[in-house]
Amino acid sequence: MNSSPEKKKPMFTLGGLAASRGFVTGPVFLFTSGRDIAVPEYSIRPEDAIAELARYHAARAETKRQLLEIVEDFNRRAPGSSEADVFTNHLQMVDDQTMITECTKRISENLVNAECAVYRTVEKYRELFSQMDDPYLRERVRDIEDVGQRMLRAFAGKDSAQFPKLSEPAVVIADDLTPSDTVALPRDLVLGFATDRGSVTSHVSLLARSLGIPAVVGLGDASTRLHAGDRVLLDGTNGALTVNPDETTCREFANIIERERELRAMLDDGRDIPCAMKCGRRIRLAANAHPGIPVQTLRGFGAEGVGLYRSEYLWLGSGEQPSEEVQFKAYSDIVSGFRENEPVAIRVLDIGGDKQVEGMSAYEENPFLGNRSIRYLLSHRDVFRAQLRAILRASALGPAEVMYPMVATVEELKAANAELEGEKARLRLAGVPFNENIRCGAMIEVPSAALNSAALAREVDFFSMGTNDLVQYTMAADRGNDEVAYLYQPTNPAVLRLVDMTVASADAAGIPVAVCGETASDPVLALLWVGMGIKELSMSASYLPVIKKVLREITFEDAKALADDVRSRLDTDTAAAIYSRCREYLLSKEPAFAEIQSYFMHDGPEL
Repeated sequence: MNSSPEKKKPMFTLGGLAASRGFVTGPVFLFTSGRDIAVPEYSIRPEDAIAELARYHAARAETKRQLLEIVEDFNRRAPGSSEADVFTNHLQMVDDQTMITECTKRISENLVNAECAVYRTVEKYRELFSQMDDPYLRERVRDIEDVGQRMLRAFAGKDSAQFPKLSEPAVVIADDLTPSDTVALPRDLVLGFATDRGSVTSHVSLLARSLGIPAVVGLGDASTRLHAGDRVLLDGTNGALTVNPDETTCREFANIIERERELRAMLDDGRDIPCAMKCGRRIRLAANAHPGIPVQTLRGFGAEGVGLYRSEYLWLGSGEQPSEEVQFKAYSDIVSGFRENEPVAIRVLDIGGDKQVEGMSAYEENPFLGNRSIRYLLSHRDVFRAQLRAILRASALGPAEVMYPMVATVEELKAANAELEGEKARLRLAGVPFNENIRCGAMIEVPSAALNSAALAREVDFFSMGTNDLVQYTMAADRGNDEVAYLYQPTNPAVLRLVDMTVASADAAGIPVAVCGETASDPVLALLWVGMGIKELSMSASYLPVIKKVLREITFEDAKALADDVRSRLDTDTAAAIYSRCREYLLSKEPAFAEIQSYFMHDGPEL
C-alpha cells in the first residue's frame, strides 16, 4: 500500500521592519540564544565585602578582555569598521564610572553578592533607557543587557555565547539577537536573519547593515510559527518574510535578486567621484552623522564631509553633561577623517522638544516651543562655552564648523557669535591652537529665521535648512504625532516660499545654503531643492549613492525648469499635487528612478 504524499505546507507572508537591505532565500534555522542565566542573590558578611569586590573586578576584567578581543579582530580584518564600534561602546559601558560606583556600593554597602550587584544595576539602567522617548536611545537597552549577560557569564567562568554550528547556508530566525549573538553569526553560512523583536535603530540592525546581511526585525511571532527546515524568502528591503513559497513566487524572487545585483553595481559606479550634474554643476553631498559612526562608513558611501553632526548624542547617550575632553575627542575623531574641502558642521547642543536630558531639561508645558537648542545654551553659558572650546580645539585637527540650531532672531545669533569670539580669546591667551577662520552657520528651522534670513545672513558664513523642523513649525504639526501626520508636507506652498526666501537671502549675501533635513534623501525633493538653488545636500549616508545617481543624469537647467514650474503653481496646487508633479518630472528625465526607488528607498520623504 502506497503511503499518501506529504501535504504541502501553505505559503504565507509576515510583515516586519526593513533592518538591512537585500533579498535572500534558504531554509530556516531556528536560534535560541539560551542567554538567560540564573543569577544567585544572597547577603554577604561585612568582612567578605573585599573578596566580593575582587570577584566583581575580576569579572569586569574578563569581560573587557573578551570585548577587546572582538574589537581587535574586527580592526585586523576591516580597520575602522562600524562593527568594531558597537563593541567599543560596550567597552565604554564596562568602564562607565557611574555603573562601577553603583555596583561597588551595592556590594560594600548593601552587602549583596557581586552577581546580584551587577544584575540589579543593569536592570536599573535597562528600565531607565527603555522609558526614553528617543528610539535610538531606547534601543540601547539591548546593548546594556548584552554587556550584563557577558559579565554574568564571566562570573560563571563561561566565555561569550557561541553561535551553534550550521551544516548548510540558512536564514536564521530568532525571537531576538544581541550584538554578541549577531557578531557570532558564521558569515559564510548565515544568508540573513529575521527576529520577532527589534527596531531599525538597534545596534543589531546596524551590525547587519555593516556586515551586509539582509535582515528583517519586528516580525512579532516568526520564531513560534516557523519550523526548522521551512523554506523562506527574506526581503530586507521591504521588511517581509515569505514562508513556504510556491514555484512561481520563487522564480519571481530569483529575478528580483538578480536585478538588485545589477542596480547595486550601477549605483556603485562613481561612488568616490564628487557629484556633478550632467551639465557640470557641482552639488556637494554630505552625510548626517552622530558620535559613534566611523568616518570610514560615511566615506564608504561617498560623503564629502558632514553637513549635520548631531552633538547632542554625547549628552543623550550618557544622560549627563560630557566633559570638554570627552567632547574634544568625539569632535576630533570625526573632523580628522575629512579633508580641508570636506567641512564637518558640528551642530551645538540641540536638546529640548523630544530630546530631554535628565537634570538639564526642565519640565515645560510645551517643550517644542520652550527653552531648547540655542535658547538653552544662551541661558546656560557654561555649557555653551565648554562646547565651543572643544569644537575650536578640534578645528586645529580638521575642517570643523560651528552650526547654531533653532535660531529665531538676529539677537540670538549675535550673542552666540560673541560667545564664540570670547572662547577664541581664551584659547589664544592659553596658547591652544585652533582655526582662527573657523566658519559658523545658522540653521533655518523656524519661519522667523526664513523671514529674517537677509539680516541673519550678515552674521554667518553659511545657512543650513533643517527641513524636518521647518515643516513642523510652519504647519504647526508635531511630526511625531500620527493624528496630524497628513500636515507634514515638505512641498506645501508655505514651506517652499520660505525655502525660496532663504536661498535668495543667502545668494544676495554671497553665502552657501544647504539642506540637512532628511528631505534631502528623497530624490524627488533633492531635485526640487537643487532647482531652487541649493548647492549642498546632507542626508543619511546610505542614501548618498541614490541621490548622486539621480543628479548625475539631470542638468541644472532641467531642475531649474521644474522649480520655476512649481513656483508658478504655488497659488493653485496642493502639497500632494506638487510632489506628484516633481516625481513625474523626475521619471521623465530618469526612468530608472522608479526601479531604484522600489529596491533601495522609501516611497516618499524620510521625515
